[in-house]
Amino acid sequence: MALWGNNDAVGSGGTVSLNYSTRVVTGFNGVGGAAGEAGSGTTFGQTGFAQVGNIISFGQHGSGTYYGDAVIASIAGTTSLTIASTCGLIGGGITGVAYQVSQKPSYVPADSHYSAAAEAPTANTIDTGVADATSGIGSDSVAITLSDIPDVQIGDYLVNNSDNLAIIAVGLCTALATATVSPGDFVLRAILPDFLVSGETTVGLGTTQPTIAGAGETVANTSGAVSAGATIIPLTNGNKFNLLAGDVVKIPGGSDGSIHTVGTNQVSLAATVPAIASGAAITFTSDTIAIIDTPSAADLTIAIGDTITFQGDNGTPGNVLSLDEGIGAAITLGDTLTFKRVTDGYDAYVYGVNQSGIATGTQFETGVGWVGVTTYMDNSGSLRVKKEILVAMSGITTGNPDSYPPA
Repeated sequence: MALWGNNDAVGSGGTVSLNYSTRVVTGFNGVGGAAGEAGSGTTFGQTGFAQVGNIISFGQHGSGTYYGDAVIASIAGTTSLTIASTCGLIGGGITGVAYQVSQKPSYVPADSHYSAAAEAPTANTIDTGVADATSGIGSDSVAITLSDIPDVQIGDYLVNNSDNLAIIAVGLCTALATATVSPGDFVLRAILPDFLVSGETTVGLGTTQPTIAGAGETVANTSGAVSAGATIIPLTNGNKFNLLAGDVVKIPGGSDGSIHTVGTNQVSLAATVPAIASGAAITFTSDTIAIIDTPSAADLTIAIGDTITFQGDNGTPGNVLSLDEGIGAAITLGDTLTFKRVTDGYDAYVYGVNQSGIATGTQFETGVGWVGVTTYMDNSGSLRVKKEILVAMSGITTGNPDSYPPA
């Protein structure tokens, strides 16, 4: 019996149960007592499937519950086998759980370092702060004064609605452009971040960092008189405002209306308007309007769908945190926000690493073969990775869910 092979994805399928007293593993059909009953979902002993000397892993390492590994000592049939020892298992009841089979070194389950050696990381509170503005449900940015939370960094978590939401950026957030912007335009269009402060928020795009001069509304002047009962309003430099259908129009001396269509230096409304003098100021409002104070910037060119970065004045960090997903509970001005960092915890596991799994240029970089990998979070929340090549060999077949590098 070889001590190892080159296949980390020996055929497996179905679910199994283990009787700790007899060390007998049986296929599981969803009924029966603590050891289950033989089912039809396993193929022990068949060509290309579990063989004596292979390693059977119970549960899914890295996802859900992982019970550990054991060496297959004998096979009685396609639905029954016996393991050599339970010393590499955590001792939890194994009934109807998924399994994988591998030709990793047979001494691994007896090595206490790699025998179900895992401890979940914990999320500990590192700081609290106060929200500077309201953030609605679904918002992925939160306004908060950064100097009040100096310890918070990328990779930490904001606690919201009992969920830990990962912080992916500190001092900036992004949005996608919803209209084309050309040099000389006065307005950009995007779902504006909640922290946006007129005169203090910078838009980073190319080498240009224009400041937001206003948000939520813009003002254009009529380029000619409008007769009572008309629906079209001509605008001076109307094409520079990036107005959109649906924007609210505040009509001087009349009721608010909305843009029906946008034409060349003019807009058509859904309803008629009273008489409007030439040169009159018309206000347009929308929660996606942002006025830019340097419209002539040569490289200020934005296409629909481009990512726009919002920062503090002159590109300094803004008082904002960007999250990996939208919040589930609204945050209001003055709310206390709690921040956590994942620390402690470790994982030790033997991976079959082939050429594509080397992860060149990262902290997971290693040689090919059977590699023992220990990962843990240090006290600063940084991931640490230790690799130990147990067997250096090429040509390992991979394919089990616990691929390298780990997620």
